[in-house]
Amino acid sequence: MRVEIVKELDPGDDTLEIPWASPTQLDWRYIDLKTHPEEIARLQECRNYPALADFLRKLNSVSCPFRTAKCDVWSTTELAEDERLDFKLPFKVGSYVDLLFDHPHLNSQLEPHLQLGERLGKPLGDLRLQAQMEICLRRCLFHSEERWGYYLTIFVHAYSATPQEAEEEWNLALDALGEALVGTGQLLCRVPANPAKRGPSP
Repeated sequence: MRVEIVKELDPGDDTLEIPWASPTQLDWRYIDLKTHPEEIARLQECRNYPALADFLRKLNSVSCPFRTAKCDVWSTTELAEDERLDFKLPFKVGSYVDLLFDHPHLNSQLEPHLQLGERLGKPLGDLRLQAQMEICLRRCLFHSEERWGYYLTIFVHAYSATPQEAEEEWNLALDALGEALVGTGQLLCRVPANPAKRGPSP
């Protein structure tokens, strides 16, 4: 599986706010799944794709050093030209999850996010799946503390000859991502806090 790590920290790049709310859709808003895991089963995306529900439960569990902020899943036959050339398969299931460290001293620092992306690349890249993953490092505004920090948007795209087989490939890729995140995150969270380091300016 191809894994790419991308820094998107320039003005105009996508950012996140915690908590967030859609200005047009009243029911689209941040839900603290770490505190309210029962809400996972109510998400439409999780009802349509049970593997996403399992992934969110794992990443928002009490023992996991992360929390999630936003997600989506879709299936399509509209592939970019490079996808058609690289995979030569007509169906795709794609998803993204916005991921945060559940530790303020880590989500305000750049280095842990870079280390996490790098450590995920090797085990996930060795998987023999018709899939690709993009790990995007972005800036996040934490309203409760009125400070800027970082988060990761992780895209998972899987391909196959039928919609069902594409979803099966996606299920495998997402499950592997969850396992890798839990193991790698536990190691990174042993790093002591460094209050001298500050997050990015807006």
